Amino acid sequence: MRLLLTTIKSDCKHTDLALKSIYSVICDSPAEVQLRTFGRNELYTDIFESIATGQYDIVYFHANSYNVRQLLHVAEMVKKAVPSIAVMFGGMEVSFETRAFMKQNNFVNYVVRGEGESVLFNFLKSVLDYEFDFENIAGLAFWDGDEIAVNPYDAPVEMEALPFPYEKFELDKGTVYYESIRGTSDRSVYSQFLPNARVRALSLSRVFTELRYFLANEVERVVFLDRWFNYNSDRAYRIFEYIINNDNGITAFEFSIDGDGLDEETLRLLAEAREGQIVFRMEIGSTNAEVLAACGRDGNIYRLMYNTTKLLQSGKVRTDIHIKAGLPLETEALFARSFNKTFGMAEGMPVHIDNICLSKGTMLRSKAHEFGYVYAEDAPYEVIATGSMSSDELLRLRAMSRTVESYIGDGGFKKSIPRILNDTGIKPYDLFSRLTAYINTKDLAGKTRKKEHLARILFAYTEGLYDDLADSVKHEILKDVIYADLEAMVSEDAMKKFDRKGWELD
Repeated sequence: MRLLLTTIKSDCKHTDLALKSIYSVICDSPAEVQLRTFGRNELYTDIFESIATGQYDIVYFHANSYNVRQLLHVAEMVKKAVPSIAVMFGGMEVSFETRAFMKQNNFVNYVVRGEGESVLFNFLKSVLDYEFDFENIAGLAFWDGDEIAVNPYDAPVEMEALPFPYEKFELDKGTVYYESIRGTSDRSVYSQFLPNARVRALSLSRVFTELRYFLANEVERVVFLDRWFNYNSDRAYRIFEYIINNDNGITAFEFSIDGDGLDEETLRLLAEAREGQIVFRMEIGSTNAEVLAACGRDGNIYRLMYNTTKLLQSGKVRTDIHIKAGLPLETEALFARSFNKTFGMAEGMPVHIDNICLSKGTMLRSKAHEFGYVYAEDAPYEVIATGSMSSDELLRLRAMSRTVESYIGDGGFKKSIPRILNDTGIKPYDLFSRLTAYINTKDLAGKTRKKEHLARILFAYTEGLYDDLADSVKHEILKDVIYADLEAMVSEDAMKKFDRKGWELD
């Protein structure tokens, strides 16, 4: 029997590691198991042809909200071409509202719900033993005649029972995704998580062993997929300590953290890290207490601001700050206030605006009517309007998020933007909102992909701001600051081309 585990690359970081983990659990079975990931730009017809001619008995498609439509398109073609193939789907995207998913896509024979390792292991064992007792396999949904049977979720997988997923694969020296915990202590209404799933963690000894493997192989970047990695302060401290004490001068480690959960001892330890060795992804969401309460979060925004300031002062840990647009009860004015506070606490750190999606399995999706949400019916379920924000307002924020990403999302223009704010007194939200309007009015959106064009656009836009100050000298000084920022971001050859062309926009 031949089984293919497959997916199409997407923006979801969890998918690649999930497939590797499933493969590691079932690859030693009597079945012939293959794993293949297709590129996001590969033609559907080419993917279909590759699978349909592979003589597989079962094809497992691992879906997320970014690639589920593409995978369904390919799977339907495969099923029509080779009706004997059993089509399986898995992943968080199909772990909720499973019955409706199978009813809408009746060519899908089976769905793996929740964590897939034990479900697929038990399914494969049942098939190989000719038992076919699917009704006794927790976490499996299947067609039983003309009816769809949806079994309850399986018990949470114990992390220690899973093999190290990279033992079976050639290690990517660029970026490696890693998880040391499953489950999450973040119970925000917009977060997707399985019901009754508790937080489970690998032992510290095993984490240290596996991190040593990455360090020895000089991997450039290890991204921890753990949601709120520092849910246990002592455990997080020990892992940070190991990373800092065993630095190879190359490998950087990225973590998603609860910013107000950092303690003084951890902050002092982080100050000892090599610059760039540790990167934090810190989600603020909102700075408004009422909005945070509606989101199910009780974060201490003042503690968060203090911790962010301490991290900035150390100069060692890069912190990417994320704020969300479209939260329940949040108006555009409240969002503007949150953005201004967030930008103020970031002080040169990268800031990102994330747009809310109502993913399956989130409490917010079940409360959509209560909060007046209008959202797309197809994945990734983008929010179009809320009871507190119109579609026009959210469209403006969506456009503004692209401007913010272009100018400060990667930490660029880190001197220019603060200079403009200090010189003119304009608020961060107003600056980026008006800059976005300027880009759209002048039809410059197509030029925002290159840093050189961004520099020219920023200088041209600020001319009006500085005219109001009647201080042309300050604007000329700003030109030098923008130039210095650009010089730090692009190559020497790119700067020479910039100098030849000058500051004029075409």
